[in-house]
Amino acid sequence: MIDIHAGETYHVYALGFLPGYPYMGDVPEVLSLPRRETPRVKVPMGSVCIALAMAGIYSLDSPGGWHLLRRTPVRLFDPRRADAVLLAPGDKIKFEPIDRTRYDQLEAEAAHGRLALTATEAGA
Repeated sequence: MIDIHAGETYHVYALGFLPGYPYMGDVPEVLSLPRRETPRVKVPMGSVCIALAMAGIYSLDSPGGWHLLRRTPVRLFDPRRADAVLLAPGDKIKFEPIDRTRYDQLEAEAAHGRLALTATEAGA
């Protein structure tokens, strides 16, 4: 499932629901699932999710009813940045699986506002 998801390039169609939350598509048909019948009370920030033909990334901790695949350490919304929202409609996103050690390194950098991404890494 992760390999199929990471093998796609996603188009950011819109932002909404939460600050910087991207609505992206199109999810491969084999991964297309309906929304959960019972939403979760709390989905952690950075959770990568799918529902129907759409993918998203929770930009903040929030309730949510989409299926969770994994998490990204990249902060999609960070008010410490000059442009607090990382993505914009029209951007392209490609996910790259990383191991736990690399995730922890990147998450620590992001938590301290030191995670600098190139346009390619940021999906812009």
